[in-house]
Amino acid sequence: MILIFNVIENCKEFVKLVLRSDYILFDLYLTEIRIQYWSESIRFYIQDLQNMFKSLVYSSIKGININRYFTTLHGQLFTSQVHVANLTNGIRVATQETDSPLACTSLFVKTGSRFENACNNGITHFIEHMAYQGFNTLSKSNLQEYISSSGTKLTALTTREYQVFTAISSAEHAPECVNILIKLLIDLQLCDSDIELQKEYVYSEALDEDKNPKSVVFDYLNQTAFQGTPLAQSVIGPSSIRLTFDRNTLCDYIEKNYHPHRLLFVSSGCTSHLSNMCEINNRLGNLSPCVSECAADYAPKRFTGSSIIYRDDSMPYAHVALAVEVPGYDSSEYLPLFVASCLTGSWERTQGGTDRHGSPLARAVATSKLCEKFESFYIAYQDTGLWGIYFIGKRIGLDDMIYNIQDQWMQMCTTISKSDVQRAINVAKLKLANNRAGVIRSCYDIGLQLLHKPNWKSLGDLFNDINNLSHKEIKNLGHKYIYDKCPVLAAIGPTETLPDYNRLRAGMYWLRM
Repeated sequence: MILIFNVIENCKEFVKLVLRSDYILFDLYLTEIRIQYWSESIRFYIQDLQNMFKSLVYSSIKGININRYFTTLHGQLFTSQVHVANLTNGIRVATQETDSPLACTSLFVKTGSRFENACNNGITHFIEHMAYQGFNTLSKSNLQEYISSSGTKLTALTTREYQVFTAISSAEHAPECVNILIKLLIDLQLCDSDIELQKEYVYSEALDEDKNPKSVVFDYLNQTAFQGTPLAQSVIGPSSIRLTFDRNTLCDYIEKNYHPHRLLFVSSGCTSHLSNMCEINNRLGNLSPCVSECAADYAPKRFTGSSIIYRDDSMPYAHVALAVEVPGYDSSEYLPLFVASCLTGSWERTQGGTDRHGSPLARAVATSKLCEKFESFYIAYQDTGLWGIYFIGKRIGLDDMIYNIQDQWMQMCTTISKSDVQRAINVAKLKLANNRAGVIRSCYDIGLQLLHKPNWKSLGDLFNDINNLSHKEIKNLGHKYIYDKCPVLAAIGPTETLPDYNRLRAGMYWLRM
């Protein structure tokens, strides 16, 4: 009774807020509008009551640990909830229940080229191609028929540290999407004919990747930065190794790497956390946890300041990436470094503005025509990362562009101003908010956070952390990770005017009296 009384009192306060709001004043004489807002308020609080009772049900299930995270959208009386359940064998289930007509469910697996060796490099990406080729209890033709009839979209992505399988559908087909993702783990059909067919498809994909200069540059960047470690390996892998893959090789890798403690199910949209959790627990709860390899999940990393340049004068433009080593997702300095990457920002020739850009580097590039485009990047892995700038330029003037990039970095380490930091904070907020626009992006963002960190942070919490940053903290970060540090450089194309590595290294500090 006390709980119901509090709900009624909160509904009264909500009505007062609505009546005081500006956008309702011109329609106060319409009773229907007031009734509509009252009903919406009551509906929200009834949902809160239902969620409270759900939490009691969750806590009564043996062996499942429940956490709830709340975020309030700015300027709106709306509450979005993220439930996280930990099953006894290590599988985690996260759900964000919203009123969207869509439902997005993703399976995150902590595996990738970093978990591979020289003998099976590219096998995780190859499993991605085998994922939707049919199951033992559901043939490929029946799966395709269901996808086309229900309007479901299935996607997959493989990186160096994680793999994502995603199913996007309308709300009524969300349970079946969860069932399909579960089948990927326990019912995958690895037919010999499909394996040989996918080898040809992956070979065609590898050829397309080689024709993408940006993809090649960042592969080279990882190769030279983390040479001699698994992080240097490409995601697709070499063709010579791919030809040796067979059913036994794939099954052996899945058995050794797709362990429960590496699995994370994330759902966002019109879906039920209780039904998802119960279904996953019933189907996958019997998977035995593997504790012995938990501590040795990630291969060791080692950074080497170096450069790799592939000169090809037949290309019209040079593609260059310059970076330094920084911490990864698990560091408390991830968010400040993300803001620091927004200081330099991005620019391309189609933009106007010339000398009226906020970024000093953008002003220098626009007025002196140093390159065609540039963009800052922050490639964050679990325990390390690469922070730098990628640009495209003509053969003449590459050394001038490198000079301006390093000059901008030195300015950030020594004479950065409060206005520059505030501008970077605003850009960072926009990027973070854009990452959560819609159920699809929100599902990916939740999975990425929970994959690398134990807890999920709301957008409001991230904004609060960013607002507390000062220009002195950014300056200290610059001195710690940029000033007088060994950089890495990767470039392809007409690279005649690129400076050698000794000059690159000398540009990472200033000599002043």
